[in-house]
Amino acid sequence: MAVTPNSIVTPQTPVFETAVATLAEVAFQAPTNVQTLIDDATNLNGVRLTSVAAIARAAVTTNPINCQLYKKVGTTYTLIDSALIAVGTPSASVANQKVDFGYSEDNPLPLKAGVGLAVAVGAALPNGVTFVAKGGAY
Repeated sequence: MAVTPNSIVTPQTPVFETAVATLAEVAFQAPTNVQTLIDDATNLNGVRLTSVAAIARAAVTTNPINCQLYKKVGTTYTLIDSALIAVGTPSASVANQKVDFGYSEDNPLPLKAGVGLAVAVGAALPNGVTFVAKGGAY
């Protein structure tokens, strides 16, 4: 994308992507049980994420679950962030456990063109964990 010097370039298209991870991933340097959240092949001009969160779709009963974010370029995955979802049992009166990775307008997660984002969980959860990414594409 061509830019003019000293001109601000802002995201042009809203981004709202989801992915569900269900299988345990513990090989952090060479993960195999990952799900694509932002596709590197379709990220043509770059993405600026201002929110990434994960929410459990069922009870987390024994230990907190490690939620992982990976930079994805082709078949190469690099662990870039992780957070824990707490133990809890959602119900009609108890919210599902949720973790926010801390990205915001003041602290975005930029992905340059051709770079994607994949997600995984550290323990199997049959109904999985939904990951949500929000922001804008250039």
